[in-house]
Amino acid sequence: MSDTRKSIGTIRSLMKAEGIDCWITLPSDPHASEYVPAHWAALAWASGFSGDNGVLVVTGSEARLWTDSRYWVQAANELRGSGISLMKDGAPGVPSWEEWTASALKPGSTAALDGRCLSVRSGERAERIFRFHGVGLRTDIDIIGRAWKEGRPAVPSSAAYRNTAAPESPHEKILRLRSELEREGADSFITSSLDEPCWITNLRGSDVPYNPVFLSHFILTPQEAVLFTDSSRLSDEIRAFLGSEGIQVRPYEDFARAVSGLPAGSSLLIDPATTSVSTRNLVPSTVRTIEGLSPVALLKTRKTQAELRLIDEAMVEDGAALCRFYAWLEKALAAREPLTEMDVVRKLHDERAKGKDYVSESFGTIAAVGPNAALPHYEPSESSCAPLSGDTILLIDSGAQYQTGTTDITRVTRIHNPPEALKRDYTAVLRAHLALLDAYFPEGAYASQLDTFARAPLWEVDADFGHGTGHGVGFFLNVHERPYSISPRSLPSEGTRTVEGIVVSDEPGLYRPGRWGIRIESLVTPVPQASSEFGRFMAFRPLTLCPIDTSLIVPRMMKSWEIAKLNEYHRHVREKLLPAVDGEAKNWLIRNTAVF
Repeated sequence: MSDTRKSIGTIRSLMKAEGIDCWITLPSDPHASEYVPAHWAALAWASGFSGDNGVLVVTGSEARLWTDSRYWVQAANELRGSGISLMKDGAPGVPSWEEWTASALKPGSTAALDGRCLSVRSGERAERIFRFHGVGLRTDIDIIGRAWKEGRPAVPSSAAYRNTAAPESPHEKILRLRSELEREGADSFITSSLDEPCWITNLRGSDVPYNPVFLSHFILTPQEAVLFTDSSRLSDEIRAFLGSEGIQVRPYEDFARAVSGLPAGSSLLIDPATTSVSTRNLVPSTVRTIEGLSPVALLKTRKTQAELRLIDEAMVEDGAALCRFYAWLEKALAAREPLTEMDVVRKLHDERAKGKDYVSESFGTIAAVGPNAALPHYEPSESSCAPLSGDTILLIDSGAQYQTGTTDITRVTRIHNPPEALKRDYTAVLRAHLALLDAYFPEGAYASQLDTFARAPLWEVDADFGHGTGHGVGFFLNVHERPYSISPRSLPSEGTRTVEGIVVSDEPGLYRPGRWGIRIESLVTPVPQASSEFGRFMAFRPLTLCPIDTSLIVPRMMKSWEIAKLNEYHRHVREKLLPAVDGEAKNWLIRNTAVF
C-alpha cells in the first residue's frame, strides 16, 4: 500500500470513529500562511501533492483534490496511482470543493475540517453552501493531528532577530496602527498573519522556508500591545528592545486565553481573510466584532519613501549578482558545457549569497528548460532535473531576501537555436510586460483595471495565461504580499487601489504544455507623473535591474514605442549596475543593454 493510500485509509478510520461522513484538508495553518511550516504540511502528507494551493476532500468512498491551473499538470503526475481524483479548480463545469462536497453528501450528513486552518471568510462561504444542502460542518476536530503521528515534523521555533535596516520603529508603527483603528471605530485588534507581527515589531525569523517570519500572534488594545510567541526564540537583547518599544511578550499558547478574555463592551477589528474560525469563536459575545481589512496589511503594503530607497539598494545587490550569474551562464552555454537545471539553481544561489545584506532566497528557484517551463510552479531537484540542451529556452524565476528588501525576477534565456514559433510567443509576452510597465493611469485605479494592459498584447495573438499578472511584494517579508494583486479576480477595495508605495510584480506569461513556457517578470512601483482637474496620474517605475534577452525577439512584431520602452529600461539598468560590477559581468551587462 502506498503512503498516500495508507494516509487516506487512516483518515477514513478516524472519520468512522468520530461519526463524520467527510474530512476536508486545507492548504493552510493557524496563521493563514501561503507557505506553511513542515509541521502543517497536511495536504502533502495526506495526498502526495506538493503544490502550495489545494483542497483534499475525503468521503467514505471517494477522495478528490482541487487545485488551480498553475498545478494541473503537476497534480496529475503526483496523484497518479493514489486513488485521488484531480478536480481542475476554475475550469468550466468544475464545481468548487464546497459545492461538490455539499451535493455529494446526503442531507443530515456531517463534514469536518480543522477550524484553526479555515479563515472566517472561507468558513462563512462553506457554512452557507453546506446549510443549503442540509449538511452539517464541524470545525472543532483535528483528524490530521490524530492520523499523522509517525514522522510529523516538530513545530518550528527559530531564533528571532531584528531587522536593523527598518527605517520606522515599532512604537511609531503602533501609533499609526492606533490611528487606523480609531478610523475604523475599533479599540482593539488581533492578527495571526505571520508577516504582520514581524512588520509591527521589526523582528524576523525563519520558521517558514524563504519567508523571514516566525510563529506568533499579536493583540493591540487601548492599554497594551502584546506579542505571543515561543519565548525561547527571544534573546534578552530582543526582549529589552521590545520592552523599550512598549511591547509585552507572552507565551504563544496564551493567545487563545487573551482573546477569550477581551473585556465586555470593547470593539475588536478582525480581518476575515486571515483570522481563523477557531479564533473568531473565542471572542466573547459581549465584544463588538468589526470585520475588515487588517490595517497592518494596508500600512505595510504601502512602503514609505525610506523603505523604497532601501529596496533600490537591494535591487542593485540583486542585479549585480544576476549579471555575474548570466555572464557565467552565457559562457557555459556557448562552450556547450554539460549543465542541468540544478547547476543553475546552485550557481545563482552562490552569486546572490555574496551580497552583504543577503539573508536567503525568497522562494524556491524555478529553473526550467523547455517543457518544464510550461509548469508555472515547476521546481527542479537533485533527483529530477533536466539538462540545458536542445534548441529551446531556459526560464529562471528566482528571488532573494535582503535586509533592505525582497526581490523576485523572471527572465528567459535562449539555448542554442529555438524555433520561430517560440520566438513569436516570447515577443508577445515581452510586449505584454512592456505594456504594463508603460501604463499611465489615475491614482487609486483598482488593480483589476490594470490587468488588461498586460493581457491585450497576448489577446492579439489568441493567447492568455491563467495566473495573475502581478502580486504585491513585502519589505524584507513575504514575496507574496496581500492584499494588492493585479488580476482579473482582484476585487475592488481600498487594499487594491494603485497608490504610491505599492511594490508589485509585472509578470505576464504564455504556456504551451509539453513544449515551452515563457514569463518575464520585474518588480515595479507607481509614482506620480502629473496632476489635472481630474486628480493625479501615475506610471510605474521599474525596481528590478536585469537586462531582458533581446535575441529571442521577432522585430516585426514590435511597435516603435515598445522598442523605445525596452531601450529606456536597458539604459536605466546599465546606469544603475555599472558601478556595481566588473570583469566579465560588466562586459555582459554592456552587451545585453545595447540599443535594440
